[in-house]
Amino acid sequence: MANLDGGELLSEVEQAWPKLGVLLRTKFQTAVNTVAQAAGVAAVGQVSTPSSPQGVNVAVAGEMMHVSITDNAPLQRGIRYFTEVANNPSFTQPIVIDHGASRTSHPFPLPTMDSGGNAQSWYVRSYSQMPGSQPSAPVVYGGDSPTAVKMAGSTQLTLLPSTGSGTASGNGQQGGSGLGKTLLRGAPAAAKRTV
Repeated sequence: MANLDGGELLSEVEQAWPKLGVLLRTKFQTAVNTVAQAAGVAAVGQVSTPSSPQGVNVAVAGEMMHVSITDNAPLQRGIRYFTEVANNPSFTQPIVIDHGASRTSHPFPLPTMDSGGNAQSWYVRSYSQMPGSQPSAPVVYGGDSPTAVKMAGSTQLTLLPSTGSGTASGNGQQGGSGLGKTLLRGAPAAAKRTV
């Protein structure tokens, strides 16, 4: 984690105004670095991207899915977990489920069929992110060959298109973004009018 360090400038302050230098180094610099670490951010720059979870487990009963993430890596307080569910193994426009700090989501419903009565397959992947980092690479249920999950019920529903999460594009096509990969997302460009 990148800490605030007064460097040479703070050393010059300590030489010119010793008490002010000691105050800045021992109190203010320490306080800024401690608050940043406790918040899961860096006082300067970004926090290192967390390692990917080691696995994702899925259990299904009827039209309820339950997801559990395995992450045995060393962790810092503030880590968050995300699961994405899509009806295609490429995860285009995935539905994002924010677990918060929990590695086990609450069970959530998914329809067995789309609105036309066609059976759907669901694909699952999960990843982690610190508030001040990039998201980790996702781990896919089934590994390199995503495993399709089928629900067992009679619900027919084509889910609304995902609008993504965090600072990712509102079109939902930037999966794996969690809280976002950029600090800010600007307003979408206004459509140009034709005359």
